[in-house]
Amino acid sequence: MKVTIEVVIQDDQGQIHLEELIQLDKGIDKEGLVGLSLAESKQLVKELQNVVVQHQAQAFTEAHRCCPHCQKPRRIKGRTTIQYRTLFGIVSIPNQRLYHCACTPDKTRTFSILNEYIVEHNSPELQYMETKWASLMSYGVTVDLLKEVLPINDALDAETIRRHLHRVAKRHEETIQDTPRCVSGCQHEWEALPKPDKPLTVGIDGGYVKHCHDKKNNFEVIVGKCFSKTQPSKRMGFVQTLEDNPRRRLMQLLDKQGMQANQQITFLSDGGDSVRELQYIMHPEAEHLLDWFHVTMRLTVANQFTKGLEKSDPEQGAQSIKQLDSVKWYLWHGNVDNALEKLEDCYLLIEGNEIQYENKKKFLKHLNEMDTYIRNNRHLIPNYGEKYRFGETITTAFVESTVNEVVAKRMVKKQQMQWSPEGAHCLLQTRTSVLNDELRDHFEAWYPAMKKGSTHLESTQELPMAA
Repeated sequence: MKVTIEVVIQDDQGQIHLEELIQLDKGIDKEGLVGLSLAESKQLVKELQNVVVQHQAQAFTEAHRCCPHCQKPRRIKGRTTIQYRTLFGIVSIPNQRLYHCACTPDKTRTFSILNEYIVEHNSPELQYMETKWASLMSYGVTVDLLKEVLPINDALDAETIRRHLHRVAKRHEETIQDTPRCVSGCQHEWEALPKPDKPLTVGIDGGYVKHCHDKKNNFEVIVGKCFSKTQPSKRMGFVQTLEDNPRRRLMQLLDKQGMQANQQITFLSDGGDSVRELQYIMHPEAEHLLDWFHVTMRLTVANQFTKGLEKSDPEQGAQSIKQLDSVKWYLWHGNVDNALEKLEDCYLLIEGNEIQYENKKKFLKHLNEMDTYIRNNRHLIPNYGEKYRFGETITTAFVESTVNEVVAKRMVKKQQMQWSPEGAHCLLQTRTSVLNDELRDHFEAWYPAMKKGSTHLESTQELPMAA
């Protein structure tokens, strides 16, 4: 069975053009493939793309060949070819270079007629698909996936994907400059606002990525997540040393959640210097809390030391366990002063000369660091027990999962994948956009025609059947 697929194109003047795309020989044997194969489908859409783009470019050239002022045809200086890269292969488009008409003075003598029509040589849909999949998996696997399912350019490689992703990320970065650093206005204006939505909870935490140049050191990335009972969660991420406007980025995250100046917001952080300063002076109704998860992490390490102490000094080990339990109880109820007193008692107990514990110095160092940590963040420690009973969020466990979701899964933490700070920063921007389901919105804002094509196909008049 021979199958011939043709395309019928009707131009603005009503003329119909018929072109053959592909001929297929399809058998009816039991061992034969039913329907189109992947290779045949790729060849079909590649030929179709080539025909459509060529006719669009030809129609644009004919429509703009004449001078818009005197309507005289402009002289041709030469011809070149544009290599237009699309999801369905590279299309070579003839491009005429014309002389400007003498009726109107111009800065240049000549111009390429298709430069106004084809501004970028990579189609928006191609950039979108490259960025989306490269944000979810490695650049190399993205290349393999696109080549497997699409008739894409054979010369496409991981480095090209990486450059395109960086370009998209930097273009998105420009929008942050228009975002304020904090909520503007005065108390009178805030009180006049309508009733706000449910409270927002914002968690901020840090993670570390292996440096590809300085292999002995890592660099820090900051990850945040914002959610409420009525809005879907949104994420953000950036490299600490490369972000000039971290507060603008956080404010942009809050704006995406529909934040109002009179809306209650709770900020949760691990108490680190890099994230503690980020959340301040941003919102008049904000409450800042130290994450209970990171408090208990330090207490858990201390309890591990007491188990070793119990073996060498049973009496002091039992006392230290009791004192650390008191520290946890006081912190749970927001009594920081009593917690620090018990922590100091534990330190003095371990410091005694009669203690034979081999890890005594490490234990004392940890207790000292914990004392400093609590003192630096004492203004962020609430009555956790009371908040817990009222169903309020007191831990950034949801942010820990976000760190894994945004950083570890893509940057392959287990395999120790190495990154440059710039590369990691750009990837964080596109990955969070994909996870927030916003990447398509960004492209539709840059290329409005994508929005038109994604919603519905234009209704067309029924074309006459080809003879």
